[in-house]
Amino acid sequence: MMKIRWMGWVLVAGAALAGCSGGQSEVSGDGGSAAGSGAELPLVAFAQANSQDPWRQVFDAEMKATAATHDKEFRFELQDAQDDANKQIGLIETYLVKSPKVLLVSPCEVAVTMAVETAYDRGIPVILLDRAIESEKYTCWIGGDNEQIGRAAGKFMGEKLGGKGTVLMVQGLAGATPTEQRRNGFLEAIKEFPGVTVIEGDFCDYQRQKARSYMETFLQSGKAFDAVYAHNDEMAIGAYLALEASGVKGKAIVGIDACQQEIVDYIRAGKVTATFKYPTPGAKGIEVAAALLKGETPKEKKIVLETEIVTAENADEFLAKNTNLAK
Repeated sequence: MMKIRWMGWVLVAGAALAGCSGGQSEVSGDGGSAAGSGAELPLVAFAQANSQDPWRQVFDAEMKATAATHDKEFRFELQDAQDDANKQIGLIETYLVKSPKVLLVSPCEVAVTMAVETAYDRGIPVILLDRAIESEKYTCWIGGDNEQIGRAAGKFMGEKLGGKGTVLMVQGLAGATPTEQRRNGFLEAIKEFPGVTVIEGDFCDYQRQKARSYMETFLQSGKAFDAVYAHNDEMAIGAYLALEASGVKGKAIVGIDACQQEIVDYIRAGKVTATFKYPTPGAKGIEVAAALLKGETPKEKKIVLETEIVTAENADEFLAKNTNLAK
């Protein structure tokens, strides 16, 4: 979840699980939380892109839970940029005043590049989670491989359609690297199926209601299609709800994220065909931060987390392995 271009300080806005556990206190205000106590401990600070997104709620909860296991080593603070690059830049600037020992950022978009570079130039280790910036001035990036996931989705869809048909692509947030990567990977894989045509649909900002509204409008156009590829599960569900309300059946629907119990239920019920897990990088991010505080440098600048497909055939097994899904 379109084209990514360096935007300098030009700002383009994009469109929680309660996760503090065992022995950790949490103080909330303005969408943020501070975990752990003891101002004498070093600060590990995180600027999240959008904590209202279900995938990111799981992401946040995992970070807080993992940070709780290190509460004798550092304080952890999380602030939510609410999908606003301008606000995220402000959060980073505020964090710099507090002199964190490690800064974690999940960029709203590449417009935050210069703010991240400023932190890095001050000697603060910077861990990027999920999304990238247009610079090499960071310590480590952790996330899923969106292009690989897009390719896997494209291969699955091509085979599902028997090598012929039309796919409507419901796209994520314009200006976000995952959108372009999930698009490009899918289109690359679908080239292996010359009988499959892709309609590149609107950007629906990874939001269910926007995808539902777009799907309703698209249905009114009368254009024929056989399947829907949505850049996340929220939009896949939104597309299904529009199809259901219009009495349209038999369309294959594929999403990405696999972070919610709801999407697995939709798959088990035959409403959505499949989703691909987009692994959350929160726990790994905290572990790398803890290692940095001990003077340990990551062996790799980019740490790629693995994906897996969820279908009706393996949905129960997936649920058994993933007990932290958003409800």
